[in-house]
Amino acid sequence: MHSDPALVEQIMKNLLSNAIKYTQSGGRVLLRGRSESGSVRLEVVDTGIGIAAEQLAYIYDEFYQVDVPTNSSREGYGLGLSIVQRLMRLLNLRLEVSSEVGKGSVFSLLLPLGQSQRPIKQPTAVLSTERESPARRPRVLLVEDDPGVRDATRMLLGVEGYRVRAVASLAEALQSAREEGAPDLLITDYHLHDGELGTQVIAALREKVRAEVRAVLVTGDTSTVVKHMPNDPHLRIASKPIDAEQLLTLLKDLLTA
Repeated sequence: MHSDPALVEQIMKNLLSNAIKYTQSGGRVLLRGRSESGSVRLEVVDTGIGIAAEQLAYIYDEFYQVDVPTNSSREGYGLGLSIVQRLMRLLNLRLEVSSEVGKGSVFSLLLPLGQSQRPIKQPTAVLSTERESPARRPRVLLVEDDPGVRDATRMLLGVEGYRVRAVASLAEALQSAREEGAPDLLITDYHLHDGELGTQVIAALREKVRAEVRAVLVTGDTSTVVKHMPNDPHLRIASKPIDAEQLLTLLKDLLTA
């Protein structure tokens, strides 16, 4: 096949993870590949809850989750398929989806065949990221205690060319500062485990590195504490749910602040 192996692997991991998430115990998730005219079709097949026809148009939205009421608790940010879509655009690939409620779904990724007698050329979009020296890419410290959210956000930022260190707590954030110094950007959730707050992470990290670290505080808290936080030119507050484009725009804005 002719594509970027690491990014195709990430697409398949996301599709498989999504299939497992929506397939109940006792169901089946199958990964299969077959050749077609000029391409290879990789399919993730599940016997999960399926997706109604009217919902298919929304499955790539950052926070959309199938069959989850908008006012209920959700597991993670639902970034998986949004990242799949970004990677497909980057690699100029196509994804086909078929589904039936109560019977399951099939996600099919179509990849062009490679020519073994020629050196495989990396996609231009990927090369443009690789040309830049890794040391020059902005370094982000991500503090998030939900593993699913942490992994998806780290993946999103990595695709956009950031160097990312992802941790789950204040102690781990300070450990990162000891090992790597001040990050270019800090992203932290407001409510962390064991009563820790993102505001505490920001203050402690700034004190540790003796610098006004640029930070994004992600929160679903609408209390007056958050609304009336002191004005800080190096801080941006993002309300949940935050979509990928909004987060990336905030980071770019902070880098030029």
